[in-house]
Amino acid sequence: MNRGTYVALSGALVRQQMMDTISHNLANNQTVGFKKGQSVFKTMLERAQTGEVLERVNLAEIEQGFTDFSQGTLSPSGVPTHIAIQGEGFFKVQDDAGNNYYTRQGNLRLDSEGQLINSQGMALLGEDGRPITLTGPDVTIAENGTILMEDGQRAKIPLYTFDDSSVLTRQGGGQFTIPREEERQLEVMVSDPHIFQGHLEGSNVNLMQEMSHMVESTRVFEACQKMLKTYHSLAGEANKLGTLG
Repeated sequence: MNRGTYVALSGALVRQQMMDTISHNLANNQTVGFKKGQSVFKTMLERAQTGEVLERVNLAEIEQGFTDFSQGTLSPSGVPTHIAIQGEGFFKVQDDAGNNYYTRQGNLRLDSEGQLINSQGMALLGEDGRPITLTGPDVTIAENGTILMEDGQRAKIPLYTFDDSSVLTRQGGGQFTIPREEERQLEVMVSDPHIFQGHLEGSNVNLMQEMSHMVESTRVFEACQKMLKTYHSLAGEANKLGTLG
């Protein structure tokens, strides 16, 4: 197999991987608090990290798993237990197995025990690291995250951020994790949170932009396929010439 075939094949594989990321973004266009994924060409990533310009790069490679954490649009929902973050920060939630996750999804509701849970059934954690329990759904939530219940009890919703967002690993559905043993060292509590009651943060996926990327990737993929067919034909002709005489 000649080098040109490898170049065309690597290009086709890269575009297929990019299509996976684009498809995932499009599928979560309406997911509350979703942050779109990104794929970066490896040469561009190395240039950004080292400042060196790589020359004569023939084989295409990409790095996946990057996330665009830009702000999504806040929209009113009218539900008292729905909350949205404006600016930096993540809610911390916990599943039944005790695993912690970080998310921007604020479409919360009360379970049978009065705990605030998200759409996946994960409990919202308070400043003490325990699930927040309310006495009823009629509460007032201040912008700083303070919850005032009907009977006068109070609770506080903390927000967490990270000096380096690359420590967050995507888990699907708008959830992120960090190594459990490094949680205390990596997370930083937001000192000036902005939480809005009765609102939800939408996905930050730009539908038109993603569709444009999809069309571009499809065209490049088709071009790489044509290159593969061309090189295959040339190889066949070369073999025929090699058998003459």
